[in-house]
Amino acid sequence: MPYFELKKDEVSFPPAYFADIDGLLAVGGTMSVERLLLAYNSGIYYWHYPLKHIKWWSPDPRIVLKPDSFEKFNLQQESIFKDFDIQVDAHFVEVLRGCQSVYNIQDWMDNNWLSERMVRLFMELHQQGYAHSIEVWQNDALVGGLFGVAIGKLFFGEYVFAKVERADEAAMVYLIEKLKDQNYHVIDMQKETFLLPGFEYDEMPRLEYVDLCKENARLHPEDYQDFNI
Repeated sequence: MPYFELKKDEVSFPPAYFADIDGLLAVGGTMSVERLLLAYNSGIYYWHYPLKHIKWWSPDPRIVLKPDSFEKFNLQQESIFKDFDIQVDAHFVEVLRGCQSVYNIQDWMDNNWLSERMVRLFMELHQQGYAHSIEVWQNDALVGGLFGVAIGKLFFGEYVFAKVERADEAAMVYLIEKLKDQNYHVIDMQKETFLLPGFEYDEMPRLEYVDLCKENARLHPEDYQDFNI
């Protein structure tokens, strides 16, 4: 199935169910905060190689994690926080730079690369109250963390990283538990830069996921401040 080419001056997407068998929906368009928010609310996410066209995806099924069904799966996870200090939204830019240090591999610019353009956009989303970070510290050093976008009762994961063992796991467990306390419906785990081994994930049909995103956007048109952890 051919994909759609987006116009640079028009912030819109075709329906997600037009995506091809691999989940590719569209290519191009000018990257902006408005387009990113529309993508999240439409069940669509971006993925692109640096210096190439942006690609927009909506795979079927969608990989998600449901906080309300999460339980610590071993005693080691029960005590994971004893080795770390956790902060939220205190050093957002440092988390972005930490992700770059892990994923931006010189001479290997794949689709995991976190470009400066996206850093600026995520910083703008953070300033507007949408993008958030979980920061993992050890001996006054940032050793891991994650960031993503919260809208209403959905959290869209972007990147997680670790510079010492289990720092990424600590960030993820902390996020899941806090979102569970706030009755978040799902965490979007589709991006490979946000996936960690050892966690139980669910698969949600694309139409169900898209309907969930649209209904969430309808119920929470300005409710980004609900991320209070």
